[in-house]
Amino acid sequence: MTRATSNYVSGTSRRWPLTVKSTLVVVGLVLVFGLLRLVSGLSEPTSQTEIYTPNVVVVGVTGRYQPTATDDKIISAHTDDVQAGAISTRPAIQGECAAAGWLTVGAGRRTTAGGLCDPAVSGSGTAASIPDWQQRLAKAGANAGDARLGTLAAQSKGCVQAVGAGAALAAANPDGTLDRYRTAQQFAAGGYRPDCPITLVDAGQDSDRVISRLADREDVTLIVTGIGPAAGSHDENLQLIYRLGTTLPGLMTSESTRREGIVTLIDLTRTLVGFAHDNKPLPAGLPLDGTAIGVQPQPVSTAILSKHLTTLHNLSSVAPVGYVVGGLIGVGLAVTIAIAAVRRRWAVIRPALAALATLTAALMLTGSFGWQAQQHPTPALLLTLVFWVAALAAATLGLSRWLKLPLPIVAAGLVMATYTTDAALGGVMQPGSLLNSRPVAGGRWYGFGNSTFGSYAVSAITVAGYVAHRFARAGRRWLPMVAVLIIGGLAVACEGWPSMGADFGGVISLTPTVLFLALAVSPAKITWPRLLIIGASAVVAVGLVSVIDWTRGAGHRSHLGDFVQRVISGDAWPIVLRKAVASGSTLIAPLGIIGIVVGGAIWIVIFRRLRHAITEQQFSTYHVTAITACATGIIGTLLNDAGISVFLTVTGPFMVTTVGLLYGRFRRLGWAGVVHGEDVQDPLEPDDGPGPAPTRPRDPSRSGNPAIRGRRRSS
Repeated sequence: MTRATSNYVSGTSRRWPLTVKSTLVVVGLVLVFGLLRLVSGLSEPTSQTEIYTPNVVVVGVTGRYQPTATDDKIISAHTDDVQAGAISTRPAIQGECAAAGWLTVGAGRRTTAGGLCDPAVSGSGTAASIPDWQQRLAKAGANAGDARLGTLAAQSKGCVQAVGAGAALAAANPDGTLDRYRTAQQFAAGGYRPDCPITLVDAGQDSDRVISRLADREDVTLIVTGIGPAAGSHDENLQLIYRLGTTLPGLMTSESTRREGIVTLIDLTRTLVGFAHDNKPLPAGLPLDGTAIGVQPQPVSTAILSKHLTTLHNLSSVAPVGYVVGGLIGVGLAVTIAIAAVRRRWAVIRPALAALATLTAALMLTGSFGWQAQQHPTPALLLTLVFWVAALAAATLGLSRWLKLPLPIVAAGLVMATYTTDAALGGVMQPGSLLNSRPVAGGRWYGFGNSTFGSYAVSAITVAGYVAHRFARAGRRWLPMVAVLIIGGLAVACEGWPSMGADFGGVISLTPTVLFLALAVSPAKITWPRLLIIGASAVVAVGLVSVIDWTRGAGHRSHLGDFVQRVISGDAWPIVLRKAVASGSTLIAPLGIIGIVVGGAIWIVIFRRLRHAITEQQFSTYHVTAITACATGIIGTLLNDAGISVFLTVTGPFMVTTVGLLYGRFRRLGWAGVVHGEDVQDPLEPDDGPGPAPTRPRDPSRSGNPAIRGRRRSS
């Protein structure tokens, strides 16, 4: 570990390495980035609405994927005081029964029913309790579960009343006792009168009757919410939620989702606890996830809600078709390149390479068009995907010729520019992106996910490595390092800044590898102490961004700040353990093992064979760039719960970049020039364009390959 960049710069002249066109493009992109950040800050802020009535009643219903006739009647009569939207009812396990949803409301964190889907209550009134509470506590704490059942009741200053056995799970105290309990029949016989400031109702088939009777009560804020799938169903789709008795009609939202018209069950818990504390700031360190429900003011109707729920359903049900088609496009392009290479059809290879190298950007750019809101969402999605594949391929070909840069480098630049643009806008394209998780997963609602991270990281590393090469070849000793720090630092900022990518795992994975690449292309030697400093610097950088996010306060933090709060509260270990288990499970699964074998084989081929065929003149920093990309994939796999998918989304694009760099050499020298790069003379000049390939070999003394130059000197 003693090599320095001086290896890269021998025999070069001190000149500005970028052409006028390339320099203007870089300056233009910087200005556009700044403009987009300004535009992203102009969005309307979420309005916080408090509960002003002395009582709030939550009626939980199952299978409410669309408004019913009762909902239509009530919402239509309350257009001036209704807030509504879709609620993610996902507990710890997707598709789990409604009992898990009720337990999640009571805990303020996702939890599981552990198969105990038929709740029962013993006793009544103030002497009621849940007989199997100890079993439920054990189920909630299994597998590093951090939900604390009974948190809602424990944090409420007044009593919490339960109506129905399901609601009792949410209203129970930490010891399983209930402040007040009635059956649905007793609640009706008592005139639907709430006995506590917070009343939770599980009325089953009588829910619509309860809703109708409470809708016009001026002393009650009524919240009707989906709580989980109907009995016997595992439908994971988002359900209806609405609230009556507000002062500001509109679509619900929260800082947990940052999406208009979407909230979660744990947001509902946070809102109820806030009401119990008289809408005052909650104490730091409460074992609650989620944020208070806010509103985006606008007209609300049943038709709007129905379309909104249908749109979210389309995002979940149609996206898998896009996954399959996107995969088929990638495989088809790879096969086309292979067949064209064998048959020497050079005119086919360049467009196919351009399309394949920018495919990840096309998958993300499907979010630029609201295909999910169209009458026929599947054709709309596929047409959007095909359009962006073609448009990005054409742009890559055109810019490569105009800027006179290698095609795969231009492709990597376009991919990086695409993700950076979305980050600058606050991730507005992520909801409809084929790289983002679906609404039914109830996972990442905003920012960059794991697949997005892998694709973005490898493109940024490739661009940074190539720009460092250009500066190094121009004889600029320290500018390669500066270039890597600027480009890599931009990617880290876009990946992790709370108002952009907000990806905690991405920052941890990318920061140390960017610093390593910066050190590797600098005149300084790589030593173990310096590597340790890089690791420490990465931790400091991640910690600094996280602490800055934490200082924004509860209800405004992203995942980074929430993790800091958990560390302070001594409650971070379950998250770390769950993510480690999730990552490990992807590695030992059959598809994960295949991914490790295939991905590992690709990197072995790159390091053992292909890197030798990429000359010093073409990409002098390719080797350290490849090491950086591989390390990013490995670290990202170990630190993110998506596991092997991060490794593959780094490995695949980098292999395509490598193939693109070797295209010209293969065209002139065939397989031997690629597989046995050290033993074959360099071509006359780099040429990956159309037309006849030159055949006259270059003088070995002018070769960019040090091994070839060395053999020439020894002879």
